[in-house]
This record gives sequence, structure tokens and C-alpha cells, in this order.
Amino acid sequence: MNSYLLDRVLEAEWQMFVRVRSARHAPCQSAPDNFKTIRSSLFETWTGPMLASYLADLEQAEAVGRNLLAEKYARMDDLIPPLSDSPLIDIIVTMESNWQEELGRRYPALYRRCCRSMDETGDGRNFGIYLGCELETYGDHTLQLYFENIEAAVAANRNLALEALQRLVCKNGYRDLDHAESVLKYGETA
Repeated sequence: MNSYLLDRVLEAEWQMFVRVRSARHAPCQSAPDNFKTIRSSLFETWTGPMLASYLADLEQAEAVGRNLLAEKYARMDDLIPPLSDSPLIDIIVTMESNWQEELGRRYPALYRRCCRSMDETGDGRNFGIYLGCELETYGDHTLQLYFENIEAAVAANRNLALEALQRLVCKNGYRDLDHAESVLKYGETA
């Protein structure tokens, strides 16, 4: 993992995120450390080339006055038309949704607390809608690399959703996913 690339991606996203005006205020818009902790846990499952490609997407968008995070939330609120018709988006959403379902089965309390619902919500709170709208903002190269990373994880019998959540709970003081689940279920101390 290239920490320099990761830091640049996080900062570029944060600068876009604080300028998002959505129908629903996101609490982490006023909490940069929380935002960066959550997003870094996800990005740490990415490859170096994925981070570099996404950073290029962010920088190119910024250079022409686009805000990719504002576009994602506008798509989630159905305020703008789709940004991409790549068939990879539906494939990735399906694969990641399978991982989310496993996460929900294994860690139900943690899932309810930390993850977007898989249920149809009619808005962007649904995991598939959220992820699909985010993927629409990625450039073609980033999307291809994302797909390849997911394929490699599936082939290696890895669940990147579990890995990202493991990182997140550890950054928040828990030993592991089982410990976080136990604290949420039974009120044990962290």
C-alpha cells in the first residue's frame, strides 16, 4: 500500500466531499478524521495502480471544475442522469452485494451499525445504489482495475468488505470483527 497515494486520494476526496450539497447531510462532512478513517479502510483493500488511477480521475475532474463526490450524491438523489453505462458496474455491485450479505450474516450487529442496508430504500441509503453511483464517477481505467481487484479477491476466496470492516474496527479500538460484534451485542467494553 502506497501511503503517499492514499493520503492524496483521501485529501482530494475530502476537498470535494465538504463541498457536496445533498438532500441528506452526511454527518462525516463535519468530521474529517472520521471520513478519512472510513474511506482509508476501504482504499487499503485497493491496489497501488487502482489508487493512482482514481487519483488521476479526481485530479482531472477538479481541473475541469467537476466534483465527483457531488456527482455521486446527485446520482443517489436521482437529480442527474447516469454518468456511465459500463456493464462492469452491475457486475461489481452484484459481487460486492454478495460480500455484504455474508458480512450481515456473520456480524449482524456490526452490519446494522456500520453498513448500508441491502433492503430497497427508494433512495441512496441502499448499498447497491450507493456503490453503483460511486462507480459511475470512476474513469474507465479505474473501473477496469476495480473489477480486476474484485475478480482476484473472489478467485482467492477473499471478501474485501470483511477486510475493509476489519481495518475500520481495529482503527476504532477493537481487536477484530468478533470483538466489535460482541461489544455491540452484549455491551462489553472495547
